[in-house]
Amino acid sequence: SLRLYDRDTQRARNLCADLGGNCEVLDAPEPAAASAAGIVNATPIGMTGHDGLPMTPEVVQAHQVVADVIYTPLETEFLKAAKAKGARTMGGAGMCVHQAVRAFELFTGRVPDIARMDRTFLAAAAKRDVDRPSQASPSSRA
Repeated sequence: SLRLYDRDTQRARNLCADLGGNCEVLDAPEPAAASAAGIVNATPIGMTGHDGLPMTPEVVQAHQVVADVIYTPLETEFLKAAKAKGARTMGGAGMCVHQAVRAFELFTGRVPDIARMDRTFLAAAAKRDVDRPSQASPSSRA
């Protein structure tokens, strides 16, 4: 089952309807987190320029997978906290690369070299982090 939380409850209801109604709209994410197999942050909270945590990391458990679709920084404070609790983590770098892979396929009709695109992305992110050392963080690729 899928449980969704959005500060805009109507937006969550609309997404749930778009998904065929096979989900539950939550009033808050924390109460449902304990029984979830995974937690996904798909908000800008935690991204450079959007300080904070999307939810309290105290609810994260070691058996969970925690994903944060943010890739600036590569490892958010939320992911660091989840990793410290023993959870498997996944940052947004893979999402970014695979969106680019699909866009490349749609625009060119050719299948790109995914490993090369991944290396290029990580090299650009590392350069970005060197250029802005106050925002640098290590990769947390799962």
